[in-house]
Amino acid sequence: MNKIIRIAKNSSFKGSYSGLGDMELLGNFRGSLKVKNLFIKKTGVFIGAVSAKNIFVEGEIYADIETESLHLKATGIVDGDVFYRNIIIDSGGILKSQMVQNMSKMENLVKLNKKLK
Repeated sequence: MNKIIRIAKNSSFKGSYSGLGDMELLGNFRGSLKVKNLFIKKTGVFIGAVSAKNIFVEGEIYADIETESLHLKATGIVDGDVFYRNIIIDSGGILKSQMVQNMSKMENLVKLNKKLK
C-alpha cells in the first residue's frame, strides 16, 4: 500500500524532499519537491520547484513545475513555468505563467531535468 505524506493545515515545511510516494499538502511547503503524485488542497500553498508524475491543484502553487499531468481545479492558482504532457484547467482555475510548454513525451521531461541541474 502506498503511503501518503501529509503536511497538515496550519503546518509548514521548508527545505527539499524527494520520495517515491504521494504528498497531500494542506499547509505550506517552501522549497523543492519530487514525488509521484502531489495533491495541493484548498488550504495548501507551495512555493519553489516541483517535479511529480501527477499534480492536482485546489490551492496555490508558486513554482516551476515539471509533470506528466497537471489538473488545475476551479479553486486552484498556478504561477510559474509549467512543463507538462497533459493539462486540465477547470472553469475558474487560474494559470499565470511566462512559459507553459507541452512535453510530448515524458523522456523529454527527463532530458530537460538533467539540463537544468
